[in-house]
Amino acid sequence: MEKGYTEMADLLRYGAPTVSCIVAITALVISIRLNHRQRQITRLEIARNLHGELISDAAMKDRHTLGTIHWQNRPISSEGTERGEVMCAYFAMLWRFERLHAGRKVLLEENNNVHDIALTILDRQIQTHVADYTCTFYEIRAKLEDSNKNDPVVDDRYAISFKELRKSLADTADEDTRRKLMYHTDNSETCGCSCHKVNPKPPVPAQHSQAS
Repeated sequence: MEKGYTEMADLLRYGAPTVSCIVAITALVISIRLNHRQRQITRLEIARNLHGELISDAAMKDRHTLGTIHWQNRPISSEGTERGEVMCAYFAMLWRFERLHAGRKVLLEENNNVHDIALTILDRQIQTHVADYTCTFYEIRAKLEDSNKNDPVVDDRYAISFKELRKSLADTADEDTRRKLMYHTDNSETCGCSCHKVNPKPPVPAQHSQAS
């Protein structure tokens, strides 16, 4: 009997640290997995908000303003309010892409420039928008300057940010998307934008703001 008690005492004495170690390791693994899951959820939420920059109600209004002129391939009237409205929409969309680029850079750098599920989903959601605006910004800018030679479009810093975004997306895009992201000429075969095939429309009648 005494021998049995002695063996049990030895088991408890030497086995307890082992059990404690196993419990600690298990708790650590669970904690790491929970932290990883929470980090992933946070990154997915950031990606969702960044994509939301391009599909908000305000963005839809600005996209409609620019898209109407772009896809109808018509000049911007220098009279009335149209040029000012188009200029506001042009810069508003440039700023949205700048915020998108800044947020995406943070996601990349925070993950050692490795694409995880958040970045993969984000890139898939924004590639078409960015590719479309490669042509839209080019064409709208040219039409704005044509409408008033004395009022140049000063967008250098924002245009550079958009170019950096295009280049970064092109690094992981397929060949067709890469071509659309990186090249623009006034030629539908090279640009890939069907706007170049649209016969130019006449400008709309000038609209003037009403006095309050």
